Amino acid sequence: MIVLLLKIFIGGAMKKNCCLVVLLFYLFLPLEMFSQERQIPIDPVNNIRVIDKELEKSLNLFPEYTNFEEAKLYQKGDTSYILEIYYFDKGDLVKDRKDITYHQVNKLREKIRELILSKSMKLNINQDGRPFFIGGTTALSIYYAIGLGEYTNASSNVRAAIVPLTMGAGFFAPFYLTMNKEVTNGMSNLAIWSGVLGIFYGYALNYVVGIESSKSEAFILPTITSLSGLVGGYFYAKSNKISEGKARSIVNLSGLGAPYLLGLTYVIIGEKVTPKQLAGGFILGGVGGAFLGNFLSNKFNFAPGDACVFTTTALLATAETGAILMAAKVDDLRLDVGALLLGATLGSLRGGILVNKYDFSNAQANYLILGFVGGTLIGSGICLLLFKDYNDAIPIITMLFGELGFDITLFAITKKQKKDEENTGKLNFNLNPFALIYKPNEFTKTTFNQIPFLTISYRW
Repeated sequence: MIVLLLKIFIGGAMKKNCCLVVLLFYLFLPLEMFSQERQIPIDPVNNIRVIDKELEKSLNLFPEYTNFEEAKLYQKGDTSYILEIYYFDKGDLVKDRKDITYHQVNKLREKIRELILSKSMKLNINQDGRPFFIGGTTALSIYYAIGLGEYTNASSNVRAAIVPLTMGAGFFAPFYLTMNKEVTNGMSNLAIWSGVLGIFYGYALNYVVGIESSKSEAFILPTITSLSGLVGGYFYAKSNKISEGKARSIVNLSGLGAPYLLGLTYVIIGEKVTPKQLAGGFILGGVGGAFLGNFLSNKFNFAPGDACVFTTTALLATAETGAILMAAKVDDLRLDVGALLLGATLGSLRGGILVNKYDFSNAQANYLILGFVGGTLIGSGICLLLFKDYNDAIPIITMLFGELGFDITLFAITKKQKKDEENTGKLNFNLNPFALIYKPNEFTKTTFNQIPFLTISYRW
């Protein structure tokens, strides 16, 4: 009996112990499963689970591993993570495990997103103006090279070598400096043409400060003003998001304003005018024209070719006035200059009306220039056939054909623009009151589609 009771007691205790072990096992099993490491995306936004060798070359996240292979991220708790980095060391694949916090993971992910964004932005940067910018700097370097060779006090071989070296640097320096930089058409136009105008303004400054053009020092100021215009125009256009139309309006009006105020200075002062006064008027006219171009472009949205059309009409009217003066044989220089300025003013007003009415592209502006030149050439050819010797009518006939060539080209361009406007953006409303005659119970799906009350059509 005692033996039987012991067996029952021992057996019951073992059953309880077994049940307790099983219960504890099931209680701690979820904790064990939860504590196991599981791989998670390194950057869930861009769906990056593994940083491989190619991605690391682009992002450069782990520069301390020279033979990097790949990196993975694991989570082992709510706020605990493990970063596994695989790399080769002396031909063997080595795994480096780093315990990192939740804050470090967020910091790593933020860094990855910023790098990916910067890389994608570099792929989409605007470099439309880069060819013109590099070509312009190469052309400007010809002047810098010749001037530097003249200014340098060295042997003839060294001075001769400076020219090709400077010209070569004028290409390679901007080529590599702008390789991954934004170079818009506005930036390139403002920079290059400011550099070109800077040469002329530099020589005008030579007259103001008293540097003779025959001296080697005459190269210094034009180079400084040219480089200042080149660099300053580039960064000014970049910081202010200057469009191509605005850039061209600034440089074109600067180029027109300089000779305009020079001539106006002569008209006001007369024969007693000094070279310094003329040079000062030239510089002030250029600066004032640039400010005027900037002011007008802030008020009006100029198309890329508008400034060129404005300049062409001003020069065309000036040439036509000059032809009349040649035929009239006016001997008063002051009167001649005043008449030319009046012609330029009238031509500018005509150009202002045209650009206010139409938007001209670069190609259309070039066509107008070629139309003017082509008409002038035809007129001069006809004059050669009509007159064996010089005749006072030759300048007038020549410029009449120049005006005719410009007008024919302008008519063709504006006619095409009007036709394009008629074919685009046309909204039509059509009302049909007879559709209301039908009773509501007579409306079916078919009759409703066949007899609409209102139809709207938009042609674009």
